[in-house]
Amino acid sequence: MFPVKCAEQKKLDSRIKRILLGLCYPGMCALLLLPAVLIPSAHAAPSGGEIVGGAGRISQSGANTTINQSTQNMAIDWQSYNVNANERVQYIQPNSSSISLNRILSQSGSTIAGRIDANGQVILVNPNGVFFTPTAIVNVGGIIASGLNIQPDDFMNGRYIFDEVLGTEGTVINSGMINASLGGNVALIGKQVENDGLIMANLGSVTLAAGKQAVLTFDQGGLLGVRVSQEILQEELGVDPAVINSGEVQAEGGRVLLSASTSRDVFSLAVNTGDLEQVTNIIS
Repeated sequence: MFPVKCAEQKKLDSRIKRILLGLCYPGMCALLLLPAVLIPSAHAAPSGGEIVGGAGRISQSGANTTINQSTQNMAIDWQSYNVNANERVQYIQPNSSSISLNRILSQSGSTIAGRIDANGQVILVNPNGVFFTPTAIVNVGGIIASGLNIQPDDFMNGRYIFDEVLGTEGTVINSGMINASLGGNVALIGKQVENDGLIMANLGSVTLAAGKQAVLTFDQGGLLGVRVSQEILQEELGVDPAVINSGEVQAEGGRVLLSASTSRDVFSLAVNTGDLEQVTNIIS
């Protein structure tokens, strides 16, 4: 029989697992000295992109990846999606409410260390984890980064239902800078969510939400709300709490939602709010 692990050991194990998934956990940069196989190559960039809903064009030149979207909604399946510090991904979309779904099918997490720019809405989905490093710069109309999966058919038909993939970490971590345009929205959704970077969404909304399922509501102006459900057990994550904000959130004139669907009394604190600046409404 294996010995029962204490809470601190479970937290450490969870952090180690993230490293093995290709995610450098904030505050553990010394682990970048791990073998090179765990470190993104000099040229990462999103690869193997296939448009599976809507219409558009994907082109790459050197360190730049450009996605030209010609329909209001477009869905892309990627074999991998990493952005190194010297790389840029740009979405050129019909208007500010256009949405591009990007599902990453890789068996490892996605590391965003460079730039992502978009005039509309971008959804990044990787059940194996999404990590925005301290060098990441994201300037978009709005963004959803999710460790839960969504089916392209649901997305194309306006059903924004995100579900867990069994056996995956589903973790989303931001250590970089994410900026939504005025009135835009930023949402980090997964089994565990952490922000220790900077998130800005003035006159818009910032959502950090943890659960096994999330249902999102949109209108012409963008994201309206997020409802998370299906409880997470501490034994599944080995972490405590499920939503952590130790960074800076700026949503002047807007609102911030911190939400976790966890079993009662399992997490000592399901949501750790940290520092929230210039926020009109805080919901947790």
